Amino acid sequence: MPLTPRERVLTAIHHQEPDRVPLSLWGSWYGITDRLYFAALDRLGWEPVPPFRPDRLHSVNYYDDRLMARLHIDVRHVDPGAVAATSHPRPDGSDAFGIIWDTSGLYRTARHHPLEHATVEQIMEHPLPTPDEAVQPDLIRARLREIEALGEEYAVIGRAVASYGPFEMAQSLRRHEKFFTDLVLSPEVVEALTSRLFDCYTAMMLRFLDIAGERLDMLELPGDDFAGNKNTMISLDMFDRYFKEPYRRMIARLKAHSPHVKIIFHSDGAMTPFLSRLIDIGADIFHPLEPLPVTDFYAVKAEYGDRLVFMGGIDIREALQGDPPRVVEEVKTRLHQLGPGGGYILAPSNHIQWDVPPENLFLLFDAAVEYGRYPLQFDLPTAAPSPAADDQSAAQPRRRRRPRRNSQ
Repeated sequence: MPLTPRERVLTAIHHQEPDRVPLSLWGSWYGITDRLYFAALDRLGWEPVPPFRPDRLHSVNYYDDRLMARLHIDVRHVDPGAVAATSHPRPDGSDAFGIIWDTSGLYRTARHHPLEHATVEQIMEHPLPTPDEAVQPDLIRARLREIEALGEEYAVIGRAVASYGPFEMAQSLRRHEKFFTDLVLSPEVVEALTSRLFDCYTAMMLRFLDIAGERLDMLELPGDDFAGNKNTMISLDMFDRYFKEPYRRMIARLKAHSPHVKIIFHSDGAMTPFLSRLIDIGADIFHPLEPLPVTDFYAVKAEYGDRLVFMGGIDIREALQGDPPRVVEEVKTRLHQLGPGGGYILAPSNHIQWDVPPENLFLLFDAAVEYGRYPLQFDLPTAAPSPAADDQSAAQPRRRRRPRRNSQ
C-alpha cells in the first residue's frame, strides 16, 4: 500500500526503505529559478502565483504548490518570514544586518561590509536582527493552513531563517579576505563575530519553533559553504576551533526545544572531510552532497549512510541540461549510489537554473518516481556519469541491499 508523502519521508530519514525514494524541491538552496519557473508554467498552460519575495531581490522568488504536486514532491516548506523582514532595504540601502548589496544579473554581492574595520567592542555593539523582526507569526500560521488545505499529508520543512550561516555571514559583514585573515591573525575578532551570529540565529530559530515546531518535521540551518569544488575552504582544525562547538550547542538547543525535528545542514562543495563532524554536532540531514569528481558517492554512503541522511545529489550543471537519456541516467545513478537502505531524499544539488529545459525538470522527477521504487531494481549504465563513481562501482555500501546491476 502506498505511503503518504510524510510517511515516505519519515521512513527514509529514519534510515529505512519506504515505498519509494522521497523527493524534495524548493527549499532554501534547491529551488527553481524564476525563468525556469515561468517556462515550466508556460508548458503547462498555467498562470504564475504571486512571488513570496515580492521585491524580487533573489533569483528564486516563487513557490508553487501546484507545480510541486505535478513533480511528485513529498515535502512542503514554511518560510519563517526572514525573507520578508530583510528584503526591504533601509533608507541607506542596507539590510537588517547592515550590509549593502549590489545586484549583478541573477545574484547579489555585498558592496558595503559594516564591520570591515570594527574592533571587538564595536562588533559586540553592532545591531543584528531580532527574532521579532525576522520571524513573522501570521505568515507562518497562514502557510501552515495552506499546507493543511492541500488534501495530502506532506512532510513539512522549516526554511532557513537566513541565507548565510555564521561562517558566510561573517565574511559578508567583515569582508571575505579580511575575515579569512582574521581566522589566523585575529581569533578574538572571529570569536566575537561568530558568537554573536550563532546567538542571533539560534534565537530566530527557537522563535520559529515556538510557532511552528509541532508541525515541522525538519528545519534548515542557515547555509554555510565550507568547501570549494576540490578542497575545503578552511582546515578541519580551524573548523573545530571556531565552529564545531558553537554548532553543537545551537543544534542541541533546537533539539531540546523540539526533539522530533530533524536538522538539515547545507554546504556546497567537497564536504566529505566534514561529514563526520556534521554527525558530531548533531546534524541529521546533509544537503546537497554535490556531485563533484572528488566525491565518491559509494564510499560516502558506506561510511556515513547509517548516521546521516543525504538530500540532493542531482547534478544541475551538465546532466539536467543534457538530452532525456542523460537525465534518466543521472537519476538512476544517484538512486543506485545513495538509495539502498533508505536515508536518501532525491533533490537537486542547488537551485535549478534557467538554462535547464522545462521538459528535463518534469523528466527528472517522473524518472525518480519510476525508478525509485523499493526494492530498487533497474539496469545501471556501465559508464556512470559521475567521474568519482567510474572506478568505484565495486565499492558496495555496507549492510545495504543494492539494486540489480547491468550484467553487460
